[in-house]
Amino acid sequence: MERFLRVGDDSNSTQVIQAFDNDLSINPDEISLAIPDVLTPIAMPLTPPPSSQLDTIYLRNLQLSAVIGPDAWNRPDKLQPIVLSLQLQVDTTSAGSSDDIRNTFSYGQICKDVTTKLDGKTFTSIDHLTSDLAGLADNWPGDTLKLQAMAPKGMLRVEGGFGRGFFLRRVETKTHGWKTLNWQVGSHEWIVKGLKLACIIGVNPHERVEKQNLSIDISIQGEAEVAEYTLQIKGGFETWRRLIKCVCDVVEVSSFETLEALCTLIAKTALEGFPIPRITVGIEKPSALTFVEGAGVEIVRDRRWLLKLKAESNLGQSLV
Repeated sequence: MERFLRVGDDSNSTQVIQAFDNDLSINPDEISLAIPDVLTPIAMPLTPPPSSQLDTIYLRNLQLSAVIGPDAWNRPDKLQPIVLSLQLQVDTTSAGSSDDIRNTFSYGQICKDVTTKLDGKTFTSIDHLTSDLAGLADNWPGDTLKLQAMAPKGMLRVEGGFGRGFFLRRVETKTHGWKTLNWQVGSHEWIVKGLKLACIIGVNPHERVEKQNLSIDISIQGEAEVAEYTLQIKGGFETWRRLIKCVCDVVEVSSFETLEALCTLIAKTALEGFPIPRITVGIEKPSALTFVEGAGVEIVRDRRWLLKLKAESNLGQSLV
């Protein structure tokens, strides 16, 4: 069974994007984007409306271990380190006034819930893990939840690892006269942090002689205001591996003067070769400036940009 997300591409039409399917021979008019099925709206007890200014309870870089499919060497059933971060927006006014832990939601409870649910467990993929993680929010208070799960050792040459990020919010719905609060996906992304490559890049004479090390971040985003969900886990990691290999192949033989041009090449390569809706590419040059730790450029491109680029290219060829 597959899990799909329906994405509106403009006010008059709806485009369905399919992410990371082994079969890339897809009709571009029928593309779909996978997200966990746990995000199907679930009836929740009605709580007071959120205040205009919400507070945040968070965990940053909780370190656990889990099996999330094959590891970086394609070995199955190997525990991998997982790093989790969560931000839960709640109203802490009462606890702030009373100094009573009973009037808030403890970050210790969040940590306990997450650890019990995930640590040492087996999942078929990083999507499966984040699906179970998001499901914990059914038992938590709050109006919005941001979560990110990263596998820092999950891919070769990717120093920061790869993972998934979600932003969820509770929205009020009315069914058969009953008001309930349901979790809805605001946005979600697949993340690659710190892909380490080297190429000729720069405008200065000395930069045209030696290759420079680069650190590349890639984020593939999808929107889910109104969504239809099905399950898609098969083939996800293998597709990621192919995408990263394509990026490595084009970067390591490239020779640009600007990071902007290299970012554009990566975005174009990914959008042309894989059924993804939108991509953010960031590249940093650690050795560009003597007294700066890193200098870089980040761009965002989507399928509309790709279609426009191809249309302009076809027009230029027809005028020759």
